[in-house]
Amino acid sequence: MESDETPAVDKAALQILASSVGQILGEHSKIHQFVKLAAERPTSTNFDRAKRTFDALPVYQRKRVAETAEGAAQKHKTSATMSSILGRLGGDAKPAARTTPRAAPPPRKDATTIAPAKKKTVKEVVWK
Repeated sequence: MESDETPAVDKAALQILASSVGQILGEHSKIHQFVKLAAERPTSTNFDRAKRTFDALPVYQRKRVAETAEGAAQKHKTSATMSSILGRLGGDAKPAARTTPRAAPPPRKDATTIAPAKKKTVKEVVWK
């Protein structure tokens, strides 16, 4: 009987590959379905089936899929890095909604009530 152990493959990488295959070959293609299945349920049987069908593609299609997957992986890496940074800074949490209305700002003072600041002369600054 065949072993159904989980292969040592990154699940996110398989999901990126599956979406790239779907973009290039269409989401109804057998290859997309097999790679997607291997990403969702990573057993050695699903992984081997996905690998065999992907390896059977012509070289030019595998290259197109690889280019698309590399671009998606870069975007994924960048967004994961930014999420990590924001998480450490505490910037990813949304501010809590206000339950009480905001108080009105204090009334502004007229320009006539505020005395303009007197400029000091050089002598006053130096001798103090």
